[in-house]
Amino acid sequence: MEVPESPLVPACRVGATPDQLRREAERAVLYGACLLLLRPDARIKPELRAAVAALLPAVRAYCQGQDSPLARHAAAYADACGARAFLEQKAALYRQRSGSGEEL
Repeated sequence: MEVPESPLVPACRVGATPDQLRREAERAVLYGACLLLLRPDARIKPELRAAVAALLPAVRAYCQGQDSPLARHAAAYADACGARAFLEQKAALYRQRSGSGEEL
């Protein structure tokens, strides 16, 4: 039995639409910004670093509970990529750690 060549696209992305792939990439940036906020020494994939760094101030403002354009940008970004619940979860964790004096 001949084994078919593996596609260049990971199996989990076969059949994904360009819109789904874009949203996945945007979620990766949001996840990276949340990760860096909670663990500043975390390693971020090189291809995501610039985008994560650009979004980080907005995510920080949101997690700090600010009512600012930056915080609203983070919320809108999370809504656009379908990750608002994730952002809310990380904001709650950030606030919990900030209130307990735990190092962020």
